[in-house]
This record gives sequence, structure tokens and C-alpha cells, in this order.
Amino acid sequence: MGLDIKDILEYEEISIEKIKGKKIAIDAFNMIYQFLASIRQPDGTPLKDSKGNVTSHLKGLFNRCVFFKKNNIMPVFVFDGKPPQLKEKERVLRTERKMKAETIYRDALERGDIEEAKKYASRTSKITSEIVEETKTLISYFGFPIVQAYSEGEAEAANLVKKGLVWATASQDYDSLLFGSKYLIRNLSVGGKRKIPGSNLYKNASIEFYDLNKNLKKLDLNIDELIILGILIGTDFNPGGIKGIGPKKALKLVKSYRDNWDELFKVIDWYEYFSYSWTEVYNIFKNMKTYYIDSLNFNKMNKDKIIEFLEKKDFNRESIEKSLNKIKDIKTLDNFF
Repeated sequence: MGLDIKDILEYEEISIEKIKGKKIAIDAFNMIYQFLASIRQPDGTPLKDSKGNVTSHLKGLFNRCVFFKKNNIMPVFVFDGKPPQLKEKERVLRTERKMKAETIYRDALERGDIEEAKKYASRTSKITSEIVEETKTLISYFGFPIVQAYSEGEAEAANLVKKGLVWATASQDYDSLLFGSKYLIRNLSVGGKRKIPGSNLYKNASIEFYDLNKNLKKLDLNIDELIILGILIGTDFNPGGIKGIGPKKALKLVKSYRDNWDELFKVIDWYEYFSYSWTEVYNIFKNMKTYYIDSLNFNKMNKDKIIEFLEKKDFNRESIEKSLNKIKDIKTLDNFF
């Protein structure tokens, strides 16, 4: 679901030039879902190899990694670990939504309603363990670091920013801000376009740059108060939030009940919506366990391994080589790492 706070945040539109030469923590699962949802055949079916295995994620990842290499961007791919227990409800809701979308998608195909089928196909995307391992394999061949999070990837990514190991996090979701990431980048895509949710259309999407401290100052909040605001409108750990409370109303409530949170959650009838306390959700954002990481290793790209790996997935060798050859002076770029 993600955290819906865009309406109260300010961002700067930046060019790719501002990101060149910088290390960026990529929310890997968020990225994979984007590929699985958007890279599909005309009837909504994901791309597959001759054995029936999904390859949409590999096509998207290959293009994205070439894009990073060409623009001298240094991505660090962060993968989710074991989710907190409180995320189980959100996981169930997501599964239910996927099953519903799958039913509508199949019915539409049977009726020959291709437009309806394509609309719901993207909502059926699932990340399997095989997809994760294939993604990690291709990333490693490009020489980019992989970080396995202890729990939530966005918490681990935010921790890398706080340690100064990377400059910013990159995700379509805003959760990393609540985990304390100093900077967040959205729309870091190859073509500068984004799929419009619930449709088969695309729109131009500039790179959005969010500065946490500037936004806290604008909102007149500290990070703890931003977490409370997020809880009121709903997070992955209390999906749906409190009925009738959106970002703007949540902002007013937080400012009205500063440091009197027990009273606030009593007034909004927290336990009418959730069986656990608000502090449990708060502590996930404030105290989530992360691994101790003190360095990140970038390696040289292995062009032969990339070609061999993708050829086995029925990718065209000539097309792969053509894309890789667009990377100017590969040797120089790899030596930079």
C-alpha cells in the first residue's frame, strides 16, 4: 500500500546530472514490482521465456542497470528481509487484492475484452523466490552491491543514508522518510515515464527529490511527529489508518496534541480499528533492527556473464550486446568503482 503523504510534502524536480557519481540505495522489491506490473504483452500477460518462466523483471532490470552505468550512477540494491508481524494484515490484504484482480483479468480474457484484461493484469504481479534470485544474479553481474535487509528494506536503506554510505534512497513509496532517510528520490526510471495506476497509459514523470529536513521544517514537525502523522493516515503496519483522516487532517491533529499522544489516540478511537497499540507501530519505524554495514563493494561488470545469463532466458544476444555497447568506455566506468 505504501504511505500516502505526497499531498503535504514538497519536492524539487532534478535532472539526472545531480545524481551522477552518487551512491543510491534502491528499494529492490519496489523496483521489481514496477517491472512486473508495467512490462507485459498486449493482452496483459507478463513476458516469459520458452519454458514459461516470467522474464519481465529481467528485461526491466537489464535496462535499468545499463541506464545506471551510462549515467555513472552507483546503485546499491536493498532487498527485504523478514517482515514485522504487524505487516501480516497488509500482506493478507495484498493477496486478496491480487486474487480479485486475477479473477477479473481471467474473466476479461475469456470475454475478449483486452483493454479490461490489461488494466487488471498489472495488479496480479507476484514476486517469487526465483524472481528474487534471478534479480540478484543479474545485479551481481553488473557489479552493483546487494544488501539483504534484516527486515524492511526501506529501513535498511534509510540506515545506509544515515551512516553516510549512500547519498539517498530511491523508491516510489515514502516510507523511507519515516525511517529517517535524509533524501528520497522518486521516478528514477530509464525513459522518464511512469505507468498511470489502474490504466494502460503512461505519463511523463520528472525525477522528484525530497529533502526530509526541509519538509520537517516546512511542516513544523520533528521526525517523531512525522511518524505519528503517518500512523494516523495508515502504514503497512496499520493499513487503512483511521477512517476520515488524511494527510492534512493528520497534520492538524499532530500539532494539536504534541507530546500527548495517548490522548490523541484515545480521541480518535484507535482500538476501534486495531487490536494492538499505536506504540507498536511507532516502534517499528523508530527502532527497527538493521544489520551492521560499514562498507559497500562495487565490482567490475562482467559483460560475458550478463550475455550468457540473459541468452538462457531467451533474450536476443545482438540486442543485449547493442545495449551494453552504448555504455561509453565501460572499462573507465568500472575502474571508477
